[in-house]
This record gives sequence, structure tokens and C-alpha cells, in this order.
Amino acid sequence: MTSSEAPRNRKERRAQAKKDRTPSEIPLARPKQETSKGKTLLEIAEERKLLQTSKTGSPSITTTRINPDGSVTELPEPTDASSTPYLDIFLYASSLILLHFTLTLLVHHQYATDPPALVPIFLASTVFSSAPWLILLLVAALHPRASHPLMQLVFAGMAIVAGAWLVKASNDEPYMAVMKKAPALGTLWVWGVVELRWEIAAACLAVTGAWGWWKGYGVW
Repeated sequence: MTSSEAPRNRKERRAQAKKDRTPSEIPLARPKQETSKGKTLLEIAEERKLLQTSKTGSPSITTTRINPDGSVTELPEPTDASSTPYLDIFLYASSLILLHFTLTLLVHHQYATDPPALVPIFLASTVFSSAPWLILLLVAALHPRASHPLMQLVFAGMAIVAGAWLVKASNDEPYMAVMKKAPALGTLWVWGVVELRWEIAAACLAVTGAWGWWKGYGVW
């Protein structure tokens, strides 16, 4: 091949090299296996205790600190300073207070002769009422322990009693009594059902419905 016929780019040069090279020119010797004189990465990690796990069985970056010299320092496990879920209690109580206000507004809309005024009803059911404080105290006392079997029994009883009382009051008592009792009973009923496990809540609702059917109360 003359200089004018030489490959012009890398692809052509590689193709020409493969074409000109014969199998006898390819070296078939095995590579030399020389033992490394230095330490392997596994040995270094073992020396620095990087492969050790915590007592829980898995390493944690929150309890391990690597020092500038490469050593590892175990830090104490972070502990919660407070076991009381204050934020959870506040949000839960706020939801129940809003539910109490909503039921109060609905009851006034149902029985009042005049259209309900939003601001007066809101003030009467929240600011000038003891219901929000009672709800907050009850939630703070009972909600953190709601999963306990004894508390599940308490919430089940509260759901059945509040539901049956609400059904009886709305069917037998005069409208003034219903306007006073329905918001509180409805709030307790919903709270008791929500705190329960789904199978227990369904059983409580079935008991309340069966009691209302046995007493002859209708849905409408």
C-alpha cells in the first residue's frame, strides 16, 4: 500500500491492522499473576472496623463517625427527648373541635327557624364553650394509648353508647335537646370509631344499627 493509499482515519487504520495481522503474531502467553505486596481493601476495612455492624444487625450512618485518621467512632443512639406526641395530640384535637363545630352548624341549619350565622355559631361552639377544652384533655389522656387492648375496649364502649344515645335523642327528644346533645354525641361517636381497629369499629357500628332497628328507629 502506497502512501497515497494509506488509511485516512482511525477506523480505516484499525481495519487495515486487523487485515494485515496473522493469528501467529497474537501472543498466547498467560498474564503474570504476581502477588500484591500491599494490603487489600478488605484487610484495610477489617483493620478499621468498617465492616462491623451495630447491635441491630445493620450499620447506621447516624451512629458512626469516620475520623480524619481513618478510624471509626461509634456514637450513642439518638433518643427521643419526649415520649408524648404533642403535635399529634394537637392535630387530632383540632380535627375533633372542627367536627364539633361542623355538627353544631348542621344542627342549627336543621332546626333553627332563621338561617344560621356562621360567626356566632363558631364563637359559641369554640371560644365560649367548654367542649374544645374537654376534647383536648380527653385526646391528650386517651389518644397516645389508643392501641392498648384496654383502651380499645373503652373506645368500643364509647362508640356504642354515644351512637345509641344520638340515635335515641334524634328520634325521641325535642329539637332543643337535640341541638344541645347532637354535636357532642356525634363527635364522641366519630372519635370512638376512628380510634378502633377496623373490625372492632365495624362491629360497634353493627351493634348500634341493630339496637336502632330493634327499637324501631328509622333512618329517615
